[in-house]
Amino acid sequence: MNSTRSIPIDKKALFVLPTNIDSITAARCIFYIISLAVLLELGLSVETNYSSQLESILTPLLYFGMGIIAATIANSTGAGGGIVFLPIFMGLGFSPLESLSTSIAIQCFGMSSGSLAWIHYRKKEQQHYGQQWQAFPVLLMVSAVSSCVGVIATQRWMPEPPIDIEFLFALFSLIVGCIILVRTLKVKHEHDGRTHHLSQGELGALAFISVIGGAITAWISIGVGELLLIFLILAGFRLNVAVATAVCVSATSVLIAMPYHIASQHVSIDVLIYAAPGALIGGVIARFLATHLGAHKLKAAASGWIILSSTPYLIASIY
Repeated sequence: MNSTRSIPIDKKALFVLPTNIDSITAARCIFYIISLAVLLELGLSVETNYSSQLESILTPLLYFGMGIIAATIANSTGAGGGIVFLPIFMGLGFSPLESLSTSIAIQCFGMSSGSLAWIHYRKKEQQHYGQQWQAFPVLLMVSAVSSCVGVIATQRWMPEPPIDIEFLFALFSLIVGCIILVRTLKVKHEHDGRTHHLSQGELGALAFISVIGGAITAWISIGVGELLLIFLILAGFRLNVAVATAVCVSATSVLIAMPYHIASQHVSIDVLIYAAPGALIGGVIARFLATHLGAHKLKAAASGWIILSSTPYLIASIY
């Protein structure tokens, strides 16, 4: 006699999503789906003409790789992706406005991807460094709102930078790179970070720096992330907290800046549809790189890249 019993199957349960997926993971999945859908729609609406079959293969790969590299550097160090995009676009002969618009458009994908990755990682780090992360919501709120004020005010009343954009980018990048490098050489081991919130004076300074950073970001697509990173490190916050804040505020800033550039119609869609997918991947890679490579090596490599990429532009703009 066969004693095997059949197990009833609830067909409705097959279509129920697992309940152990947290809200941040769900938000990341939705973001990637929407991003790919937008890029696919843009890709279908653009006709690309290449002079040869080899160029039709190499050019998309070049932009895709550029997106990965830029987003990885940007989201692992807190520096904006424009630190990579602007020199490349200007070298390719893009106009300053086209370089700026395209850089900001790509960063909307890459920095958003990175910020979601850092927010997800925060949940893991809170198990061991909960006190160090407790100030993160306040840091994020104050700096993000202030940066957006700086971006919007600059785009409305002073959209053109007061000096040449290449000179401004090179000078700002060189200063930031040198500050990060000097501190990296002086501090060999990163401490756990402060456990208390900012004072009222420090909050005022944070808001002021974020407004200035937002204005600079509106001009050259980088600025607020670098200034925040330096300020928070000097204020004694854990490096991961500083980088996460800088990345999240940079993402917010480029997103709030994007409507202005959509209206200007200077975004190079040909570049965006290939570089943005790479930036999405780079945003994910960056968090793993930042936490596994080590803060000291990461900052040294990032500062070296910033200095090397900005020096030729500074010399060229002067002479």
